[in-house]
Amino acid sequence: MNRSRFEPATASLAHLDTILASDVLPAGMEAPFDHAWGYLAGKGSMELHAHLAAEVYFFFGGEGFVVVGDERQPVRCGDVIDIPRNVLHTVENETDSPLLWAALWWN
Repeated sequence: MNRSRFEPATASLAHLDTILASDVLPAGMEAPFDHAWGYLAGKGSMELHAHLAAEVYFFFGGEGFVVVGDERQPVRCGDVIDIPRNVLHTVENETDSPLLWAALWWN
């Protein structure tokens, strides 16, 4: 059995150093999509950006907001957000508590 877990101490800075990120799936496991954990330790926001690929965010801990295009929605553990390709988006944390999500994307 292979297992992975998000650990801030071993994650890397991503999105112009605005979040911590690491692989979601265990090392060596192949999937038909790309993946990454996203993590904001406290107040802050991820770099506003867009992708050529569609993307989905699954929220696992904390509370915050997701901005997709002109729409801003609150998110918390259990929420899933669909992000269409080529649409500017970001994640915002307005609290001092961590916000953790997994991102999956594919072409």
